Amino acid sequence: MKKIVAGVIALLVVILILPSIVFVRTEEAVVIRRLGVLSHTLDPGPQFAFWITDNRIRYDLRVREADLNFSAHSTDAQAIRGQVSIQYQLVPSDALDIAEHFGAIDRLESRLHAVLLQETQNVFAMKSAMDLVQQRATLPLEIRARLDQVAPQFHVQITNVALEGMSFSPAFEQSIEQVAIADQALRQSELDAARDMVYAQRALEVSKLEAEAILVQVRADAEALSIMQDAWGDLGAEVREIMLRQLTIERWDGSLPEVIGGSDMGFIINGIME
Repeated sequence: MKKIVAGVIALLVVILILPSIVFVRTEEAVVIRRLGVLSHTLDPGPQFAFWITDNRIRYDLRVREADLNFSAHSTDAQAIRGQVSIQYQLVPSDALDIAEHFGAIDRLESRLHAVLLQETQNVFAMKSAMDLVQQRATLPLEIRARLDQVAPQFHVQITNVALEGMSFSPAFEQSIEQVAIADQALRQSELDAARDMVYAQRALEVSKLEAEAILVQVRADAEALSIMQDAWGDLGAEVREIMLRQLTIERWDGSLPEVIGGSDMGFIINGIME
């Protein structure tokens, strides 16, 4: 009989105790609702929560992601479609508040995603289409700044925002392409003009160097001529006459003139000499 009673007691313990042992992972928060009233959260590790009186609400604290497709109109009435990826996490210390205001995580995320979508659309609706194209790289930062303001209402923190895609009407897309082509042509012309300017400056520098070299040579020739003139004046008349005749002989090209006159050379060439 005692064995039967012990067995029954052991069975009751297994039935009542084992289901009450809760293992809480580090990446989750567990809220206890005791007899319908929110009570407390459980620390990570093995915990006890009597299964008859304690209802457990589990919240995953790992990074969650919302992939949202949006549509909006820019300030210049251009239709915009896009996709944005928003990553967020629940605030662990707010687990009781989450349970009180939202209950299950699905309800929280349903309302959260609607607000995230609306705030994303507001960012695009505040800019012109061309500004959106030119500021594409900074749009995720602007979206996150707006989302950071509303996130505390849902007890979450935004960890990352990525703009996955953005498109406009075919007509506007074509105009963007034309603007890009014109901008590229302008940049190329600016590069060509800068290159031509460099070449012109180099040519000018070479011309300056050549002009300076010519000026140096002219000055040297002038100085040499001045020296020769000074030296020539110091020579006697007979010496100058001899030097002139020698210079004439050195520079003679072999062609004889038809007539040569003068006190020193009174003869006629070509026929008369003979």
